[in-house]
Amino acid sequence: MLTVTAEITVSSSPEETWGALGRRAAYLCFPGVTSRANGRGPVNHLLDLPIVDRQEQSANLSVVRAGRNGRRERRFRLRSSLVRIAGRWRIEPDGDGVRLSVTLDYEIAPSLKGQAMNVLRSGSPLPIRTDADAIMSRAVDEFFETRFAEHAAAFCNALRAHLESGRQGEPA
Repeated sequence: MLTVTAEITVSSSPEETWGALGRRAAYLCFPGVTSRANGRGPVNHLLDLPIVDRQEQSANLSVVRAGRNGRRERRFRLRSSLVRIAGRWRIEPDGDGVRLSVTLDYEIAPSLKGQAMNVLRSGSPLPIRTDADAIMSRAVDEFFETRFAEHAAAFCNALRAHLESGRQGEPA
């Protein structure tokens, strides 16, 4: 499992932010995620990862409320056959706005990681041994983690634009 985090501050009240994060439209701000024609059911998720070719997949999106010790959290999941993402938004008042922190836990399907390793293996001068596989596995994890951190930051920025452009409806 790979975990990345990002944080932003938005000019919104905690209540508005809480409500917006409970709507499906907020999660269409996630890089590569688009709604289907009917706007319901699974979403399309275009994976744009290093090493492997872009891959479009169908993903199930779910959003739930979570609260602990007086702090507000929204949890969401984006589940597909190649990547499973479990996310947590922490919502905290911050001056005239709200500080949002997102933590994204990624589970990569063995087939996707294997595909990336095969691409590296095909161009690698390393002999094909167990220790070489361990090195390539760590390299794949680092490549993916870097891209996932970029996705988390892009998600935060797109969500801020969405919240500050009307706080309702479809993403900006």
